[in-house]
Amino acid sequence: MNTHLVKAYIIDDNPTAIDLLCRLLKDYSVDIIGTQTDTRKARAELAELEPDLLFLDVEMPDTSGLDFWSEVQPMVSPDTKVVFYTAYDKYVLEALRRQAFDYMLKPPNKTELAKIMTRYYEERLSNRQQATGRSHSDRPLLMIVNAMGEHTTLRFDHIAFFRFHGERKLWEVVKTDGTCCTLRHRTTADVILNYSKDFVQIHKSYIVNVQMISKIQDNTCVLMPPLEGIDELHISKNYRHELMSTFYNM
Repeated sequence: MNTHLVKAYIIDDNPTAIDLLCRLLKDYSVDIIGTQTDTRKARAELAELEPDLLFLDVEMPDTSGLDFWSEVQPMVSPDTKVVFYTAYDKYVLEALRRQAFDYMLKPPNKTELAKIMTRYYEERLSNRQQATGRSHSDRPLLMIVNAMGEHTTLRFDHIAFFRFHGERKLWEVVKTDGTCCTLRHRTTADVILNYSKDFVQIHKSYIVNVQMISKIQDNTCVLMPPLEGIDELHISKNYRHELMSTFYNM
């Protein structure tokens, strides 16, 4: 069964912009619990619905989204995060002063939304880790949303590499025990690379966790046991410089 982790609410006076953002958010199994073009109606709904993420247009006809957030913030859950989005970047500083979680320019695009959602999931996982008493020295966790809409978490040190499956047009995670997790159809290399500086692209079809590399031999990454027999991790010349720089500066 598809499990929605995040409840989102969108306020924008442009219905077309709302529809676009809704479509993009579907890649993250976000539950859109409400949308509104009128801040007066939205004000009454927010306290009851308690969204996790509020996407709020800055330039609304009846009020500024910045002022609206200051007004409703005491009414919503302290865990609610606001992402302001607008066609202009002149509001960035003021948005940060209003305790914005993030800021996105219109029209929203996949790359920028991927960064925001990656950061949101990582912060959510970090908070969960602290709540359960895990040590801060533990390796961080990665949120995996697979092709069937299921969610799981993996420690970074349980990930060996990511591989693009050409026939299925999907990225998959190869874990250190040799098993695989398939990612959602629209997961891109940029989304994966945003998770950690230890994830480095070596080929258009491969992204490797450099912490799992034991040596680089004949333009091939040799992994640590028990995956030392994998011989498919060939290094493309387009990615070699960045890989070598990261590997030798670990």
